[in-house]
Amino acid sequence: MLGEWELIAEKSASKKLTDYPSAIGFTPDSIEFFEGFVEEVTDSITGEDKYQYFGNFTLYKIQSNSIYIKNVLDDSWNYWSSFIKVEEDTLILAGKDSTELKYVRIHHDLKKSPEFDQIIYSATGCYGSCPMMDISVNQDGSLLFQGEGYTNVLGFFEGRLTKSQTEYIFNKFRKANISNLDNNYEVGHTDDTEITTTFIKEGRIIKTISDYGMAGPKELIWAYVPISGIYEQIALDSIPNDEPFYPKLHYYTFLKDSLILSLNKSESFYLWTELRGSPTVNTSFVTTYKLGFRRNYTYWGPDPNEKRQHERELKKVDTNGQYFSFHFENETITYDLGYNFVDKNFDRDDFRKPESWEK
Repeated sequence: MLGEWELIAEKSASKKLTDYPSAIGFTPDSIEFFEGFVEEVTDSITGEDKYQYFGNFTLYKIQSNSIYIKNVLDDSWNYWSSFIKVEEDTLILAGKDSTELKYVRIHHDLKKSPEFDQIIYSATGCYGSCPMMDISVNQDGSLLFQGEGYTNVLGFFEGRLTKSQTEYIFNKFRKANISNLDNNYEVGHTDDTEITTTFIKEGRIIKTISDYGMAGPKELIWAYVPISGIYEQIALDSIPNDEPFYPKLHYYTFLKDSLILSLNKSESFYLWTELRGSPTVNTSFVTTYKLGFRRNYTYWGPDPNEKRQHERELKKVDTNGQYFSFHFENETITYDLGYNFVDKNFDRDDFRKPESWEK
C-alpha cells in the first residue's frame, strides 16, 4: 500500500469523477492528498472568498479494514475509507456514501528529470478572487514571496524552508519531468488565471512554463499545490516594498530600437530577486535597453492591495543588461548584476515587435 496512487475511477450514485486530478500517497504513518487541505475564508480587504492552505499531509491509522485520518483543522480522527482490494499496482477503496474509488500506482523515474536549483512560481489572478503572488524557492531553502492580492499576507517577505519542505517541492516538479513539458498550456475560455513557472540552473533560466487555466498535465497541477501554499506554513519576515523597485500589477519589459522582450510574471520576479541580491554601484555605462513595464491584463478587478504605494516616483530605468539604473525624482540607484541578464537568459528570437498597447 505504501507509495503514490492516482485516482482513475469513482463509482457513485451522487457524483462523477472530478475534473481536477486526484491522487494520494502513503508513508508508514502519513497520508498525502495531492490536492492539499484547504479551507475557504473571506478576504478582509475585498470581501471575496479565498482559500487557506493547511499542507498536503496528515496522520492516518487503520482499524478493522478502515482508514481513519486526522483532521488538520481540529485534530479529530475521522473515517475516510475502507479497503476493497489491495494489489501491487491497484488499490480499490470504499469511500463515504459507498463511493468506490479505484487507484493505480504511480511510477516515477527521477533520474530522467533535469536538475534545477531555483523555482519561481507566479500566479496572475483572474476575473475573480484567484491568488496573485510570486514565490521564489532556492535549493538551499531560502524563499522570497510577494503577496499581490487574495493571499493571506500582502507585500514582500522572506523566509526559510526546512530541508524536507524544500525537497518535497523540488521533487514534485521533478516528477513532472519539465523537459517533456510544453512551454505553453491554455484552456479554451477567458477570465481564468495564468500560472507561470520558471526553472533556474546555475543562475540561468532553463525553462519557463506558462499555464493559462491550469491546462497542464496532472503532475504539473499537483506540483503547484505545495509551492503556492508554502508561505502559509513557515515564518515570514517582512521586507521593504521597493528595494529594489518592483512595479505594482506590472511586469518588466526590455525595449530596444523597435523591438520588445516581454517577461512573464515569474521571469519578471526572477529579475527582481537577482537585482535584490546585487550591489549598488556608481558606474556609468552605455544604455542598450529601456526597462519598461507591462500591465497584468489577466486581472481586471479592483486593486487588492491599495495600501501598497510606491515610496518614490520612478522616472525611467536604463540598462545594458548588467547595470540597471533606476532614476527617481531626486536620486538614481544603479544595481550591478555581475552578468548580462538578457544575453544569459534569452535569444534574439525572443524579441518581437510590440503590440500597440505595449509601446
